[in-house]
Amino acid sequence: MLTRGSMSLGQDDGGLPPQSTVQDHDTILADSQRVVEKYHQRGEDARIRVALAPCSPFSVTRELMRDTAALATDLDVRLHTHLAETIDEEDFCRERFGLRTVDYLESVGWLSSRTWLGHAIHLDDSEIARLGAAGVGVAHCATSNMRLGSGTCRALELEEAGSPVGLGVDGSASNDGSNMIEEVRAALNIQRLSAGPSRVPFRGL
Repeated sequence: MLTRGSMSLGQDDGGLPPQSTVQDHDTILADSQRVVEKYHQRGEDARIRVALAPCSPFSVTRELMRDTAALATDLDVRLHTHLAETIDEEDFCRERFGLRTVDYLESVGWLSSRTWLGHAIHLDDSEIARLGAAGVGVAHCATSNMRLGSGTCRALELEEAGSPVGLGVDGSASNDGSNMIEEVRAALNIQRLSAGPSRVPFRGL
């Protein structure tokens, strides 16, 4: 699964990325469609799939999030973004959109099983329930979250609510290695620390 990432909200407009790294709305959507049509394979034997991946609320306009969701529905591909990673992001969504992160996700048409999120740390009980009911997936990036001091994903609660939970490394700049085997061990240990050994038995990793 490869993603066509995008950033459209640069520093000049109140976003996080430098202006040199952003593209305009129409260019992103046109190229997203081009990449899917050229490279996305379908069927059980598909070896390459493409998802659309606006980076995060800090770096993408609300309009691009909404239109990317519509395009993904038209093209029948998945959606990925980083969400609820830091308190700063929560504050940003409240100030810019007047919404908490999960409310924002729903407002742009992303609250569906087509979506999977990186991080998903700063969620309350009702938001976990909503993500689970919608079948939104989560990539639990344990090492990155610890290294950056972002917080702890409530992976067990998300899984119990109905969200498919997998493992992610975020990026080598965020965890110094991108080693998935190390990520398994980190995820096990942090869940044992947060949830207790009775809920996460140790199996010798």
